[in-house]
Amino acid sequence: MRHIKSFILLLFCTILSSNAQVPTPKGTNTPTNPSNSSGATWTKINDVDYSIKDKNGKTLTNLKDLLYLATDTLGVLDKNARTIYLLADFKNASHGSNGNAVKLATNVGSNFYLTNQYSFGAYIDDTYKSGVYSNIQGSYVYYLEETNTCYYFDGIRNFPNWGAKSVTKMKYTPTHTYWYRDAESSSYGVIEKGKAIDYDNATTEKDGNDLIVKMNGVKTYRLKGYYTMASFVFKPVKLMSNNAKPEVTDSGCVRGNCSNGWGKYQYENAHYDGFWVNGKKHGYGLYKWYDTGKYIGSWSNDTMDGYGVYIADNNDNVIGQYKNGKLNGLGITVYGEEWTQGIFTNGSVTTKYDFYTTKSETGCTAGDCQNKYGRWKWDNGDSFTGFFKNGSLYMGSYTFANGEKYSGMFNSSNQFDGMGRYFYKDDSYYGGEWNNGNMHGKGYYHDSNLDQQIGMWDNNTLVKDLSK
Repeated sequence: MRHIKSFILLLFCTILSSNAQVPTPKGTNTPTNPSNSSGATWTKINDVDYSIKDKNGKTLTNLKDLLYLATDTLGVLDKNARTIYLLADFKNASHGSNGNAVKLATNVGSNFYLTNQYSFGAYIDDTYKSGVYSNIQGSYVYYLEETNTCYYFDGIRNFPNWGAKSVTKMKYTPTHTYWYRDAESSSYGVIEKGKAIDYDNATTEKDGNDLIVKMNGVKTYRLKGYYTMASFVFKPVKLMSNNAKPEVTDSGCVRGNCSNGWGKYQYENAHYDGFWVNGKKHGYGLYKWYDTGKYIGSWSNDTMDGYGVYIADNNDNVIGQYKNGKLNGLGITVYGEEWTQGIFTNGSVTTKYDFYTTKSETGCTAGDCQNKYGRWKWDNGDSFTGFFKNGSLYMGSYTFANGEKYSGMFNSSNQFDGMGRYFYKDDSYYGGEWNNGNMHGKGYYHDSNLDQQIGMWDNNTLVKDLSK
């Protein structure tokens, strides 16, 4: 199993303050493509300022800093000429030093990406944005919640070194769900809001030239014209009725150990897949109501209890601290376009926390980052949105510049701690208990091929298999 990056949040263990700065990970990745030589040069003025002159000695204006992307090389956008330059080794260069400004891309639009073998950055309207994505044959289907839009990042993972390219906005669909066909392998893919569906619970059937995809036995997606479609052409999915009952042939414990372990229990109109103790849902698990939605998170004695996420079939969300089956504590509700965050009692908000821009590009960019709800952005492209306690991360979502994401609880040292979910960029996943930044306790893991490891973890190592 892949090594879990337990050390990542140790970089951020300094308690946040209004002046706290977390350094970009260091590295060297000097551009080496002489065909992109522009004749332009740069001069470093101080730690953050510089000037760029073209081959005729004219100083360029209207420049915008881009990300380092885990290197010492700075990306720069010339907004007038729509050209992206790389200032190799700029970060640690001495004041007054010079270098060649390598031309990476020309005529880029206002929506573009910058990438290298370490990481990438997405820019929408020339502003860095963090979203959710899936890698399909080296290209990304990228969903940005902030604008409720999907974008296509053509060939982003096919560059051997640095690369940049304009991105295209995908055809609008209300659910932001798209499908594609891989004719060579006779397989399909369905991407919803930038993430692949759970193929483990998907089955298919042929209907003329269409492919019907069932989720947990319910006909959910129609891939119209599937059998005549060319490979890797992304088309909006036609959703089918969610009112039909699943084709349940068995009930009771249909897989695993539903007494003291991990198992799947099939109910008439729902199923639970997760940990059990003494025949009761206890620990991390997923409960799916076929006509309503699903809850993923912590259980105690058959009741939703602890950190969890409820996702309705209409994409409404209820996220936070559950007690007795309802939000009791810090939480977020999303009903349509209306977001509410604050303190809840029995599912109703009793203290609202405002979320507003601070007009800062890094640091606390929105809300209150001391003891309420806010967003913190680091200059390396990482960001956290959620609840703070005494200036430290407490509960919420931490998104890395490379697209990986953790959602859950933190300790006072800003480490993953308690119940949480980690989404890897290769579609691997871990959900369960954490301690001091490590997978520790009961948890579920699957790799990019959906091979599972389920049970007791000790510092990122599975020590007891509870799946049987």
